[in-house]
Amino acid sequence: MLLIALLFVSNTFAADCQPDGDHAATCQTGKCEAVGSSEICTQCRAGGAPIDGFCRPVGSPQVIAAGCTKGDGSALEGTATTCGKCGSGYFLFMGGCYRTGSQPGSEICTAAEGGKCTVCNTANGLFKNPAAAPDAGRECLFCWDTAEINGITGVVGCSECSHIGTSGPVTCSACNERYFLDGARHTCTQCINNCETCTGAGATNCKTCKAGFYLKDGNTCVAEGSCTDTAYPDLESGICKACTTIHEQCTACSFDKANGRPKCTACGGSQILKTELDGTVTCVVEGQCAAEKTHFVIDESGKKCVPCSDVTTGSTDEKQGVANCRTCTSSPSQKPICETCLDGYYGTTSCTECDANCATCNSAGAAQCQTCKPGYFLKGGQAPAECVACDSTTDSGISGCAICTFDTSLTCNSCKPDYALIGSGCQKSCEDDTGCGGASGACDATIIDGQGNAKHYCSYCGKTNDVPIDGRCVANTQNQGNTGCTDHVCTQCTTGYFLYMGGCYSVSTAPSSHMCKTADGGVCTEAASDKYFAVPGAAKTGQSVLACGNPLGTAVDDKTYVGVEGCSQCTAPAQLDAPGMASATCTACGEGRKPSKSGTGCAACSDANCRHCRVDGVCEECSSGFSLEGGKCVSTGGPNLSTEAIAGISVAAIVVVGGLVGFLCWWFLCRGKA
Repeated sequence: MLLIALLFVSNTFAADCQPDGDHAATCQTGKCEAVGSSEICTQCRAGGAPIDGFCRPVGSPQVIAAGCTKGDGSALEGTATTCGKCGSGYFLFMGGCYRTGSQPGSEICTAAEGGKCTVCNTANGLFKNPAAAPDAGRECLFCWDTAEINGITGVVGCSECSHIGTSGPVTCSACNERYFLDGARHTCTQCINNCETCTGAGATNCKTCKAGFYLKDGNTCVAEGSCTDTAYPDLESGICKACTTIHEQCTACSFDKANGRPKCTACGGSQILKTELDGTVTCVVEGQCAAEKTHFVIDESGKKCVPCSDVTTGSTDEKQGVANCRTCTSSPSQKPICETCLDGYYGTTSCTECDANCATCNSAGAAQCQTCKPGYFLKGGQAPAECVACDSTTDSGISGCAICTFDTSLTCNSCKPDYALIGSGCQKSCEDDTGCGGASGACDATIIDGQGNAKHYCSYCGKTNDVPIDGRCVANTQNQGNTGCTDHVCTQCTTGYFLYMGGCYSVSTAPSSHMCKTADGGVCTEAASDKYFAVPGAAKTGQSVLACGNPLGTAVDDKTYVGVEGCSQCTAPAQLDAPGMASATCTACGEGRKPSKSGTGCAACSDANCRHCRVDGVCEECSSGFSLEGGKCVSTGGPNLSTEAIAGISVAAIVVVGGLVGFLCWWFLCRGKA
């Protein structure tokens, strides 16, 4: 299924497509638009037409179902790039046909009739074109579109608007981020450089700041170095926060990047600095420090309140705490005496570490755990016991589970990076054990194995110095087929390897061998099976092999080659002589679907006697012995038997004839001898 999952925080007009988005290969340069949370293409490369914002091959079931034709209703030519008219259930917008009631159509239009939008979605910066006869597909206009359309112009940076009359600029009532509204002129003016959002011109009208700057005094964006002394730069909120937000007696502070939190550096009102276990530094009255029993007072260049476990601040043993101690008693002339230990340790006057997987314990031994660290659970469910890994299936764990809890039974709360939580279990979602480096990596390279199963491999490695080789993230040693791999990703490969979705793959091993049979100079020259096709004219810096079912395609200079969504077997497209878009010819589709006669799409086709369906449920070519009537296959004579029934009768006839021949042979041979 094709997913469009891009989120845009500001609106642009006639922009380049997102380089890693769904339209990078098939849409013409500068012909993408951001509408709500979707990116749409408004003009495809020659041979494609925008359907629901995505370029589909001319003649494909999607184009036919949308009623995408020329403006006069005639069929599109093979070099078409847009639609001029749409059919029932669709409306025309900027050269494409969109379904009403589903994304991205619903982000453009909330009601349509006769292939035209009648109510525009004002929440996404659109307004109704007031012209008596709007240009086709321009019934809705963007508030920020400054190109003149039917005498109407938008306003730069405008997000909400209205229009009175039949010509002239819109009346803007709200602006996009980084702009503010000039109420007198109904226009939008850009904020100064450091402001992300603002209420007016000048440096003292900022509401929020761009990355690297912080809001000071509620209206000015300053660099990190300007949040000093009585304030600190809060990375989360982007604000210069006063030291008193840490503690009311905090008179000086800074942000501790190592611990990721602010800390006081000086206190007022006769209070002293107090350090917490997590590194936070606040202020406390000296008499309250030891009374809490989790801290003690040390006098080293000024008095400080430090945790019982602090063994680094004091310059002598008497002034140091006890390693890994939680609570202690202390006096000015004696070393603190430990009473209880931190989690993960046991003992009194000294603290000894629990078994490796224990979160808490009362004594030594793997089977003496009271609670477990994240990723482990108590074997048998009752303490004391051994802590075993959540994914230990030999100990009743759940395969692929990373974090779990045990109440009356074991529950998986989250899975390992290469698994996805499905119901109560974890399902393998990535063939790389690290999940391509965790959240910062990407496991988007899909490969169809020999059994027809889709498996996912690394397309981007999250860990620095790792690159995707044969679908898994490995150290970039420059000796595994990659000559163009830098941190995280590959851009070209060496002989015997080929580039596929950000990684280098060898033709001699799986999973690469499922895609490509031979490679030369970093380019796949022959596909391994009819589940894939070699891209005509591909260069070593581009994708040279594609799955038959990949509709996103790949570009070779100004030529684009695409697969067919839902296709399981195909033949490669012919190499284009001119700029444009060419589709593979699909010969077989997934379950319940059949290829169109042109091979440019797969359609739902339940009629067993239909060879090709034009669109869902409409046949365009029948099997032998059947004729096409109203998109259905009917028998040309005799009983209307299904293909399966005819096959059964044929088998039965062969058995009968075979038996008769055998009997005659026996009769003449055996009886003759007799």
